[in-house]
Amino acid sequence: MEEYMNLVPVRNEKVELKKIEGKYYLLIPMESKLDFLARKLHGEHRRIELDEIGAYTWELCDGRRTVKEIGKALKARFGDEVEPLYERLITFLFELGKRYLVEFKNGNELIYGGDRNDRA
Repeated sequence: MEEYMNLVPVRNEKVELKKIEGKYYLLIPMESKLDFLARKLHGEHRRIELDEIGAYTWELCDGRRTVKEIGKALKARFGDEVEPLYERLITFLFELGKRYLVEFKNGNELIYGGDRNDRA
């Protein structure tokens, strides 16, 4: 787990966090030609609902903070509610990476989630 602490998560610029009717959502644009039917049924964006911890984590993924720094900020705001902190945080961030919602920097090197050829 220590090898992940210095990674810097960077949000996908195309994805937007919005609060709608008291709930937080990541709005992911459906831009692929293959999304034609989904756009007809659901509009221009896919939505992923986040709780308050997930929404705050998303905001902290600004391309400057490391995983360790994000964890400290979460602990300061939410206390024991985020425990086990780094196990949950790393799992969440890598799930976002698999969906191309965040990328990771390690120094100047970008590390992508999932397959580099299939990005949002």
